[in-house]
Amino acid sequence: MKLVVFDIDGTLTNTKKIDENCFVQAFALEFGLFGINTNWTKYTYTTDSGITQQIFKEKLKRLPSDEELFRLKARFVSLLQEASINKQDLFSEIPGSANVLAKLQLNPDWCVAIATGAWHESAKLKLQKANLQIEGIPLASANDAYSREDIIKTAIIKAENIYQVEKFKKVVFVGDGVWDVKAAYRLNITFIGIGDNKLKNVGATKVIKDFTNLEDFLKILQDAEIPRFSMNTILHITKRQQWEQAKNLGRYRADSLDSEGFIHCSKSTQILKVAKRFFDNQKELVLLFIDSEKVQAEIRYEPAEIGELFPHIYGALNIDAVYQVIDFEAGKDGLFELPQEVIDLE
Repeated sequence: MKLVVFDIDGTLTNTKKIDENCFVQAFALEFGLFGINTNWTKYTYTTDSGITQQIFKEKLKRLPSDEELFRLKARFVSLLQEASINKQDLFSEIPGSANVLAKLQLNPDWCVAIATGAWHESAKLKLQKANLQIEGIPLASANDAYSREDIIKTAIIKAENIYQVEKFKKVVFVGDGVWDVKAAYRLNITFIGIGDNKLKNVGATKVIKDFTNLEDFLKILQDAEIPRFSMNTILHITKRQQWEQAKNLGRYRADSLDSEGFIHCSKSTQILKVAKRFFDNQKELVLLFIDSEKVQAEIRYEPAEIGELFPHIYGALNIDAVYQVIDFEAGKDGLFELPQEVIDLE
């Protein structure tokens, strides 16, 4: 038997925005905490329990008590319940998700589970309001663990017990977030992305818009692969013309390869510093996204003048290691901004 594990918000239900709004509002109403950072990639654990713990530590310098957690959950669910009455359209299914769940439960080759970063109480409410039938499907949530990885592992264990399977031949996790790709990578399980192709920027190999084509989804389930995740990605700035020439040759050589013996690269957190220091006022620039595991030449992490370790490629760069190329130039004010594709790597 094989197992497919689904995330909820943005994967099965179209509830990401209302969930975020009610979550932030619950902190304001219960504890007077405002200015919550909703860039969830910045949190150590991208789950309701993990985010809550970090917010308390950062804003109140302590962990929440059990009573405070109870109050926060109750307020959060109450706000979701109220929103579902006034804004029912914000609790719709991702197209085709109800049909996929129903069909998979009848499929003799596949078992189904749910692993969500939401709390159990809010997760069940959102599934119910989106008219998704999950009776009999094992569900793991932020009530079970802080990290996505541990929640997914809990879902797998629950599925093994419920379906009486000693070990699944294959596990596929289906999610919509960068953190979902990271979790699948760390667990060494296969992954399918839901939504737009931005998940390919961080290592997902299979991404679909929704579940409207059941046959296509079943085929992708069979072919799903383990993501590489962006921790393997290094970046390089070059002229568009140089890159076009390199594509024709099959290999890329930066000028520094002849003068210094290596190609300068950067991690996602370093690229703005490099752009500002070395590419000020230059035009026709592109940014190469390089899968370091596919680079044939040696990569060394070495100190630069500013004291940080930078990745250096000691040899020509094979073209097939570059999985994405985007335009990268300063704005009218002469300042570089971090592209969303790079933000998604962090």
